[in-house]
Amino acid sequence: MRLALIAPWVVVPPIIGGLQIRFYQLQSLLARLAGAQGLAVWDLREGGPVSLEEPPRSDPRRPELAAFVPPHGVRALGLRLRHLWPGYVAPSLADQRRRLLDWLAQQQATHVVLVHPYASELAPMLKRRGLQVFIDCHNVESELALQLAELAGSAREAEEARLRHLVFRRRERRCFPAADEVWLPSEEDVCRQRQVCGAGAELRLRVVPNALDLRQYEPPRALEAAGAGAEAETEAEEMLDIVYPAEFGYGPNVEAAVLLSERILPAVRRRCPRARLVLVGRDRYGLVACLRREPEVVVTDTVPDVRPYLARAAVVPVPLRHGSGTRYKILEALALERAVVTTPRGAEGLALRDGEHVLVREPGDFAEAIVTLLRDRRLARQLGRNGRRLVEERYSWEALEPLLRAALEGSGRTSRQSGAC
Repeated sequence: MRLALIAPWVVVPPIIGGLQIRFYQLQSLLARLAGAQGLAVWDLREGGPVSLEEPPRSDPRRPELAAFVPPHGVRALGLRLRHLWPGYVAPSLADQRRRLLDWLAQQQATHVVLVHPYASELAPMLKRRGLQVFIDCHNVESELALQLAELAGSAREAEEARLRHLVFRRRERRCFPAADEVWLPSEEDVCRQRQVCGAGAELRLRVVPNALDLRQYEPPRALEAAGAGAEAETEAEEMLDIVYPAEFGYGPNVEAAVLLSERILPAVRRRCPRARLVLVGRDRYGLVACLRREPEVVVTDTVPDVRPYLARAAVVPVPLRHGSGTRYKILEALALERAVVTTPRGAEGLALRDGEHVLVREPGDFAEAIVTLLRDRRLARQLGRNGRRLVEERYSWEALEPLLRAALEGSGRTSRQSGAC
């Protein structure tokens, strides 16, 4: 088996957001499975092969949508679709296809992993050339685009999201049946993807969950090590941060940040005045900067590493009401043994049990749950420890690697065979 990965870009730490963590997970585990032969990687942004040992350090951000002023007429539709993201539109890879095919032949590749939606358009062509083709998905992109249209802040943004929905749906219906397998983060996503592609589509879908390299997540033991007295009291003071880590260029995360700042935090502070909200993550469009009210609301913008902020968190709230896939921010918090409060949507796709690993509440009940965890540190620690054990068992690289190997080698059963939906 000679493995090749066709990805939008090679991820280089520090890693920002769940999308890039998924890319990093994929490239790292595939490199492990490739063994001594090495993983052959084609970087769509660079337009050619790259080395994981010396990856390019180009900025992986997409073009700024805010700077786009669409023209009018029929030609505008094509221009606008191409603008949404170069890798989303089939003609965008036309100039790379010949070179890419020559490169795959030179590498003697037998198995190719494509990242959706950037490279999935290549699946039918690669299958015709006798390659084993796998498509990895971070979300059900067509469905997510419709959700983002509902959250859009302007008519233009809503229109662009609906156009993305049409592009993604067409690609998923045309390209996914050609693949040997399509990988999705959860059973819920498998069922949604089947609905998007239609009951008659010949799909081979497999759950490949989001996972973490737990060597990078050592749980802090501050409270346990501090013991009694003034030192413990100092630690307790530091543990009143309510930390929400997110990529704030993404609509559902902005919606959650506004909810936390405007509705949940005031209710918490009436009962726990030392609580403060810390919004950690890139705010590329300045959408959450206006929420800053120091000292009670801190907005960090881009940080080199979110883990120190999570390690100091008393509670990690995830009040998501929209989205797809599964939430890396929950897995990261649990890996660091932090107490998490989330919504049913936030917990979706993860094997979380309310009261054992996290507290699952509707947004209107978040303040009460956060206050409970701020006051009952024993409960908070127990949830964190249980969550860490769950991540070790189900959502670690060690748990995921055998599943990926089975998928690539053709063993195990896909969701089409098991009738999961």
